[in-house]
Amino acid sequence: MLWTGTASLEGRIVALRMFLFLGSALIAFITPYLLFPDPYSILMQLGNAGPKAILRHLFRRSAILWGGSLIFIASICFGDIWNPLSHLLTKGIYFITGSLFFSGLLIYSICRYTRSGKNSQFWKESNKGKELRATMGEYFKYPIDPGAIPSFTNTAILGGLGMIAVSVGALLYGSLGIYYEMIPAILLIFTALIAVKKLMPELVVNYYASGAFFNEFFGETIAGKVDASKIEVKQLWWVPSSIKSHVWAVLLQLDRKFPAGRVLFVGHILIWLLSYQNPGDELMISAWLLFALFHHAIIAISLSDQYAPAWFQRWIGSSVQWVFVRMWMQFRWVLILAVSMLFNSWIFGHVSYGAQGGILLFYVGSAGILSLLAHLYKNVYS
Repeated sequence: MLWTGTASLEGRIVALRMFLFLGSALIAFITPYLLFPDPYSILMQLGNAGPKAILRHLFRRSAILWGGSLIFIASICFGDIWNPLSHLLTKGIYFITGSLFFSGLLIYSICRYTRSGKNSQFWKESNKGKELRATMGEYFKYPIDPGAIPSFTNTAILGGLGMIAVSVGALLYGSLGIYYEMIPAILLIFTALIAVKKLMPELVVNYYASGAFFNEFFGETIAGKVDASKIEVKQLWWVPSSIKSHVWAVLLQLDRKFPAGRVLFVGHILIWLLSYQNPGDELMISAWLLFALFHHAIIAISLSDQYAPAWFQRWIGSSVQWVFVRMWMQFRWVLILAVSMLFNSWIFGHVSYGAQGGILLFYVGSAGILSLLAHLYKNVYS
């Protein structure tokens, strides 16, 4: 209501497109975390649940995202403070469009991630996956879990599909009118229904296969033991030797629980799509600064006792060491950020070299400041 309550109808339409655009990235990323590992899978197995019961169960587990987003869409369309009864037909059409769009993409996402378990297990356990892990670690000095490849592919496909659908809808609106903007949303619903139809015959086996994979991927094997390390100390070539083992311990836990690379990849896509709209240098500099600051959300996530309890930190290192640990931990993203900004400026002409240097300095400085504040918070409240 604060965002769109006093906006004009045109501003409300633009806000809805922005929400659906960002919602596409959210659906692409968050769906597997809503569905798996499923704590109720044992009950489903004991009850010998069939495909329809499992499908309803999956929809219920994602209901908070679906219902919450429909509330946002309704607020954007009908939350008109000054003229609540004006343009009701247009508002209703856009509410239907937004609801169909979000529902279709979410259902399609549920189907894709539910079917990904078998492929993920293949990549994780096969010789082909092991060769890929070795190659990435040797040549790029960056660890990759081959089992994450299908999930990464799903993230890119779903995010790209939703963003393209929003862009095509806006193009159709500009060329043909309001009703034609519904076409991409309707196509998404049909795509989702076809995906459900294809999934149903093998839903049971896919549900349990995906549940088993994500349960292992997020930390534990069938035997209840921690899975093999995804990162080695020698791969942290940018970290000083005095804190390398500390950084390794935190990154190991983070990579098991939180796929930061996928989240930041989606962020880069959004920045590039924003740049494609030619918004101007000032807005792009602000966007890059906010995105640089967004990277450091990982520092806040690392404060959880799941990654490094306060007693464990005090036991193996000093306060100064742990401040530098969180700061150096963030340096693994700085080269990717720099390259993305450089190529973006070459292609779209935004952000001068001096501004890029300033953004990188801001990234490094904010990493240090937030690392210090995070450590102080950790020691005060732990």
